[in-house]
Amino acid sequence: TTTTALLNDEVLPTCIHDSAPPGAGSNVFCATKSLDLASGKNVVSHQALSMMDVSAITEASHSLSTAAAASSGMLLAETEAWVQPTAFVLGPFLNLMSFAMLCRVVASWYPETNLNKVPWVFVAWPTEPLLRLVKGVVPPAFGVDITPVFWLAIFTFLNEILLGQQGLLVMKMKYGI
Repeated sequence: TTTTALLNDEVLPTCIHDSAPPGAGSNVFCATKSLDLASGKNVVSHQALSMMDVSAITEASHSLSTAAAASSGMLLAETEAWVQPTAFVLGPFLNLMSFAMLCRVVASWYPETNLNKVPWVFVAWPTEPLLRLVKGVVPPAFGVDITPVFWLAIFTFLNEILLGQQGLLVMKMKYGI
């Protein structure tokens, strides 16, 4: 059997191996083409690898490609149908709410900010019900309302636990845990 690889229109190592029963050693002869810098000519070098089990080489190559796929972040496991759509919706939602709460923190620094006017109404509309929910439970710190900071911490924590690099949904998608 002859194996030839092409890269950038150049023939890379060409290997010829004899047929042998599985598990028996096979002789592998490889020829590689390279450029001799001193003479500027192509040089063909031959190399014989005797008593090499070709099936072991193929198996090792397959396991290396599987390990490379695992480290590249590709999906490796089948997951339930709800996991990927949940992550797809939850990620932007948590990021948007975190940003809105951060805007509320900045708006609280300026008491003259009218939250009913156009740029701020887009921040106040989704955050106000959540802030009202915990305003009586979370006391002000040093006279400052910290409920936006509380919700910012909650949204950031949920984002990291569910969708972070080692988040639960990410691990479920990658490894089927």
